[in-house]
Amino acid sequence: MQLYKVDRVDSIGPEDFRDQYYTTMKPLVISGMSKQWQALNKWNWNFFKSIVGDVEVGLYNNIKSDAYTPINTADDYMKFGITSI
Repeated sequence: MQLYKVDRVDSIGPEDFRDQYYTTMKPLVISGMSKQWQALNKWNWNFFKSIVGDVEVGLYNNIKSDAYTPINTADDYMKFGITSI
């Protein structure tokens, strides 16, 4: 098995990406792309609480299952916007 260094850039234009990486199927790490996303600053607890705060969500524990553990069932439910039990 041969390992090759993967190129890393902060940003890259569409044409350069297509020509140098997409068509050649060469991997690339683009580390600065998320800095432009609105979600970087917009997505926080208060944002999601305002949208789905009253929605009930399943709570799951991290106990290892055995033959008697129900599969794909929540252990309990609570509203998304509640911060403590």
